[in-house]
Amino acid sequence: MTEQRVVVVTGGASGIGEGIVRRFAGAGDRICILDINAGRGAAIATELGPDVTFHQVDTSDRAGLEATAEAIGRVDVLVPCAGLLQNAVRVLDMDLEEAERLLRINYLAVLSTCQVFGRMMKAQGAGAIVTIASLTSTRASAQVAYNATKASVMSLTESMAAELGQYGIRVNAVAPGYTLTPAMQARIDSGERDPTAIVEASALKKWVTPEDVANAVYFLCSDQACVITGVTLPIDAGWLAYTAFDAYAAKPPPE
Repeated sequence: MTEQRVVVVTGGASGIGEGIVRRFAGAGDRICILDINAGRGAAIATELGPDVTFHQVDTSDRAGLEATAEAIGRVDVLVPCAGLLQNAVRVLDMDLEEAERLLRINYLAVLSTCQVFGRMMKAQGAGAIVTIASLTSTRASAQVAYNATKASVMSLTESMAAELGQYGIRVNAVAPGYTLTPAMQARIDSGERDPTAIVEASALKKWVTPEDVANAVYFLCSDQACVITGVTLPIDAGWLAYTAFDAYAAKPPPE
């Protein structure tokens, strides 16, 4: 029988993080949900059973992270998924307080989380970390501060992979495309996102779901990916390929 892994997922009470929690729980792993949303996090843990526990923590609070890590005691898989979105903004008009908040949550808190739990993995001599990058890690968009944080996450992933590989720790990232989470649905409902334009900009003409991202994360943490480290895997329904193809001047004639 395969030994039960301990899986820590920050931001696991909603969206992509919740999808990841459900995927690993369904495979029989022991899950620790770290989130500030006590009501939702506790409800998911209760629903999924005794192998799923909830720990209320703000990932930007280093002391809280360290206390939570000590209480958990061991970690085999870490997915630092907690993060914030940003609406489109002009560079010259962007509020610096918003930029600082995004930097604190989307990058510095991810770094801090990886330090705290990465040190545990180093002592154990094994582990897998999957960070959450974005298509904006490599492409420009009007989410100016968000872009910068996600580019930083991708760079951090590569640096950690290079540094921690000697300790048996693999570090990869996924770069989700437009994912139909509750937060995205709220933006659609408020008119801040055009769902038709989003789908039409992908090669597969479909949304990415939290389950799609969760399946990719699960694979990267599995033995089937035992020699994969330092990569950022797009989960985007072909958005990167299609937008480049569609923008190029030379196109075949329409059918």
